Amino acid sequence: MDTEPLRQLGLTEGEIKIYIALVRLGETTSGPIADESEVSMSKVYEILERLAKKGLVSHIIKNKTKYFEASDPNRLMVYLQEKQDTLKQQEDKLQKLIPKLELEQHIHPSEQTAQVYDGLKGIQTARERTLKIMNKRDEMYIIGISKTPYDRLTPYFSEYHHRRYEKGIKCYYLYNEYARKSHGELSATYPLSEVRYMPEGLITHAWMEIYADTVTIGINKGKSFSIVIQNQEVADSFKIYAKLLWDMAHK
Repeated sequence: MDTEPLRQLGLTEGEIKIYIALVRLGETTSGPIADESEVSMSKVYEILERLAKKGLVSHIIKNKTKYFEASDPNRLMVYLQEKQDTLKQQEDKLQKLIPKLELEQHIHPSEQTAQVYDGLKGIQTARERTLKIMNKRDEMYIIGISKTPYDRLTPYFSEYHHRRYEKGIKCYYLYNEYARKSHGELSATYPLSEVRYMPEGLITHAWMEIYADTVTIGINKGKSFSIVIQNQEVADSFKIYAKLLWDMAHK
């Protein structure tokens, strides 16, 4: 039996074993449950109590002995709906909390000028920052592209650039020649985009994003991460380098 849906529902391995055992056994005491589920007796009562709180197990006492029974399997759908309702409530509360946290962040700005975002999700988080702080008619430079593939992010980047040009932000892509087919030709089709290429033979596992008061260095070699440097003077310096490289590059 495929129990993965129960796992995705949030049940632990022990809860799954005992619930399945009860479904098979019907009304029974703790001993047969332990035998059928292969869960130690010391843990059976604890897990039965958790399942009862979820509404997935009930009990009755006969002759001073407690008998347990699995609830109707349709109760699983009710439990799922309850979880969804709880998540919706949490989402609503979080939506109200976020503006307050953002206000606190502005009141007490961090002295940090550099942050590291780990993993492919971190690269995505760092890129999302551009849309938050940039305005219509702002410009950004993306220089270089990782030779190491990060296919899972390709759909994200495509969707990101749609949101970028919808906001009116122009992007100058300065790609490695080897990225012409895989990325350059597609990027050239985006509105508010220009693409040029660096000399052949130049291989990088890192890239730079330069915009507003920020320089982001992305790395996807071995470990994936982004370093975000927020400093206007540093960003202005990198923009000078970016424009110089842009003038030297070819279409």
